[in-house]
Amino acid sequence: MGQPASPQSSAARRPGARVSAEGWLDLFRSRLSQRIVLAVFSSIVAIEAIILVPSIVRREQELLHNLSALSAAHLSGVLAASNPPVGQLTPPTLLAKIRLVQTLPEVKGGTLHTTTGVKVGSFGEAPTLSFEQVTRPKTRLEKIKAWVGLGRDRHHYDARWLMSPLDGQYVLIIRHDTRAVRAELWAFVGRIAGLVLIISGVVTLATMVVLRGLLIAPVLALRNDLRAAPAVLQAGVSSSAFTTSPFTSQMTLQRRDELGEVIRAFQEMYQQIEEAISQRRQAEQSLRESEARFRMVVNQAAESILIIDQNSQILDANQFALDYLGYSAEALLGKSILEISPSLGRDRFAADWEDLQAGQPLTFETHYRRRNGRIEPVEVRSGLIWMDGEVQMLSLVRDIRERKQAEQAQARLAEVGELAAMIVHEVRNPLATVFLALSGLKRLALPEPAQLRLELALEESERLQRLLNEILAYAREQQPGGVHIELNALAQETCQTLSALPLAQERQIRVPSAPREIWVRGDRDKLKQALINLITNACEAIPAGETITCSIGTAPSPDPNSPAPNAQILIQNGGDPIPSDLLPKLTQPFISTKVTGNGLGLAICKRIVEAHGGRMAIASTPATGTTVTIVLPQIMP
Repeated sequence: MGQPASPQSSAARRPGARVSAEGWLDLFRSRLSQRIVLAVFSSIVAIEAIILVPSIVRREQELLHNLSALSAAHLSGVLAASNPPVGQLTPPTLLAKIRLVQTLPEVKGGTLHTTTGVKVGSFGEAPTLSFEQVTRPKTRLEKIKAWVGLGRDRHHYDARWLMSPLDGQYVLIIRHDTRAVRAELWAFVGRIAGLVLIISGVVTLATMVVLRGLLIAPVLALRNDLRAAPAVLQAGVSSSAFTTSPFTSQMTLQRRDELGEVIRAFQEMYQQIEEAISQRRQAEQSLRESEARFRMVVNQAAESILIIDQNSQILDANQFALDYLGYSAEALLGKSILEISPSLGRDRFAADWEDLQAGQPLTFETHYRRRNGRIEPVEVRSGLIWMDGEVQMLSLVRDIRERKQAEQAQARLAEVGELAAMIVHEVRNPLATVFLALSGLKRLALPEPAQLRLELALEESERLQRLLNEILAYAREQQPGGVHIELNALAQETCQTLSALPLAQERQIRVPSAPREIWVRGDRDKLKQALINLITNACEAIPAGETITCSIGTAPSPDPNSPAPNAQILIQNGGDPIPSDLLPKLTQPFISTKVTGNGLGLAICKRIVEAHGGRMAIASTPATGTTVTIVLPQIMP
């Protein structure tokens, strides 16, 4: 997977790693852990508060009741020791005796009423609790307020004395000092709050210990994996290959709960990202290799390749174009093609661009100016391509200097050929007159020396006449007819014609029978003329007694789109092989291996074969002799 970019990612990718002390700190540092602790702690505190608040209220009621009971017991003792008894005391005297209860620090004062509501008197601090409030029945709301202490003076407690011997005669309301009760109540609240905090802390820690293995540690491991994944993937991008390494969260990969599903989803996502990056890297590598191969092919191309935008600027060029034009890449790129091709013109370029957009590739001839100032003829083939998000022009530029020179040479040769044909026509008529005159002189009785010179003149006249006829045959344009020709019959007919000649009587001409008929389309007389020339040359190349073979068959077509075989004629003879340096030149005019040959026979044969859409080849080895192969398009009869 490559080297991770940070120690954290390295530690995160060690399978089976245990959470150390630092890991425990991470548990409490994580926001998820803090929220869980706060939620658990707050929940426990809230639950304990809901449960313990009534206990605090009850404790307050108990303390107040004990306070009231203490003062009532003290007053009961005072009244019980009264002489005369309470029932014989006058209200003022009774009030004076009751005032003795004020000696208690908890009692601040009181008010005495008769049962009819008449106020007898007060002592000390008068209570705020009235006679009507203590004698009438309390409503439900007043009971709740009294239970929770709402509306009560927190420093005093007013209560009715319900003990005899005043029952039925008087109503006594005593005011108590509640500071001691408040102190005891706050001590009780402190003990309860401490207990609640201890319980909440213990339960929270126990919850954390339990949740650590179930939730927090896997979540933190997944978090570390998520943090480490980008660095690991980035390291994998720059490495040579990906190797899947286990993550820390894989310890809990088999969990059968939602967190396990999240971890498995992360693992699947990571694997998919890893595969996507690997495929992308492979695609990028293939693209780079393809671009390198394409650039190498383009730079090795034997033609200039230019990329031109719509504004006529040259965006790219291969090395051949740079070498041909004489520019460096920095000097050529960005230059307008109109500067390279002065005859093009901006209007012509705009018109060509419109034609290309209409789907019409262009091929035209123009001139390019090289950096040294020379202007050379070129042929340009242009088309539009989509590159870098824009439509651009791809131009293939070919140097046609040699072709132009060849065309000029061919034109000059055509002129020379026409001139030669005119000369031949002009020479043939006087030559025919001379030949007739010489033939007439042969009938005269001449001395022997004159007779020998006459025969020599006649032979040279005949040879000159044959040469002129062959020159006319070579210069004349070959236009074969369109008749169907069966090659087996043509070969048999040609061999029968040649067998009557003195040159062929001492040699054997063999024509093997073909398994089936083979037909071609063309001029029968011209093909027969070509066969006569080739077989005659074969007879002249071998000594008497040897054999010439003329075979008719088929040959595979070189065009893969045309599966039908071609017709083939093989003319083979023995004898000495033709020198290898002379073999490629035999079909050129005036090249011959014979002392008396003029070198036009094979050239005429080649032109006849090519005029029929075929090809002719000559091969010669010491083992097989010389073989002339003619291949013609075969047709169905």
